[in-house]
Amino acid sequence: MEGVHFPAQQLALTSTSQGPSLFGVVISGLPVRTGFVQVDSNKYACRLTCPGDITVPLTSVTELVIFLFQPLPPQQGILCYWQMAAATGSQQEATGFELLGSLTPDHPSRIFHTGWGEHEQMVQVSSSNTPVILTLGLSVEPMDTIQNVQQNNKESHRLFVAQKIATDLYRFLQSFDTGSAGSGQMVVPKNVFDLWYQRFESRLKRNPNFFLKSEDD
Repeated sequence: MEGVHFPAQQLALTSTSQGPSLFGVVISGLPVRTGFVQVDSNKYACRLTCPGDITVPLTSVTELVIFLFQPLPPQQGILCYWQMAAATGSQQEATGFELLGSLTPDHPSRIFHTGWGEHEQMVQVSSSNTPVILTLGLSVEPMDTIQNVQQNNKESHRLFVAQKIATDLYRFLQSFDTGSAGSGQMVVPKNVFDLWYQRFESRLKRNPNFFLKSEDD
């Protein structure tokens, strides 16, 4: 996500303060991790290696839990992000920091759905067994900021989903085109939309996120 930075995370992750753990993360089947370090005045990060700290493919991690050890100040919350970057010697391109969700005074712990099973770069990494580093970034922000960021993220996600559905329909229409109509036009059956919807609904029942995957999958 553009505009989100955890600068010290690109270096040696030297903490600016030493004290009791403030945050924890749980990935199913793995030990609780509390190794978040302060990398800016309001930002904390935890770096996990895969393979290593995370012993399963990242695409199989459908959910994770982030929680607080101490209460938040009133009217403040935490935006939770993730980033995947190359391990030493790997050519894998880093992702930006992508939003998981938020923690608030009313919800000091939360189960986050990762979406990594449908994330194109995650799928590539898992299929090639490429060593990577997963960074979990936490940014302490006013509640107004959190609400604005989450609203913008929801709108972006809706647009992304709409584009993926439209692409799936377009590719389905193309599969019927014989090319006889000439440049810029298609000839398709009259019931093509019924056929597409039946196919889409059937695939959706088997995998609710099938259309979010890369076109090459």
